Amino acid sequence: MGEHRDASDRLTFDFQKVEASAYSKITEAVANNFNLTPANLIARGLDEMFQDYRQGDMRIGLEWDNWSGYIVCAKDKAAEPLAKEIASYINAKFNS
Repeated sequence: MGEHRDASDRLTFDFQKVEASAYSKITEAVANNFNLTPANLIARGLDEMFQDYRQGDMRIGLEWDNWSGYIVCAKDKAAEPLAKEIASYINAKFNS
């Protein structure tokens, strides 16, 4: 699990070993476990997938691309603690 800030200074966690085929399974488990609701429709490209989710006023990006693998991105400062919790959950459940 890698932790960094992206070019927009958003806290981001990536899991490079996660394949595209696991995106839906992980995203569904995270959304259910953390009571997240979709904030927009999923976007799918040849080498990326991404969708934003909400929990109250917090917004989280659950994403995948072929460079970083699975990605959890805090879309605002208030969502950073939630992003950390989600990343820890993914690391424990799917990244072993």
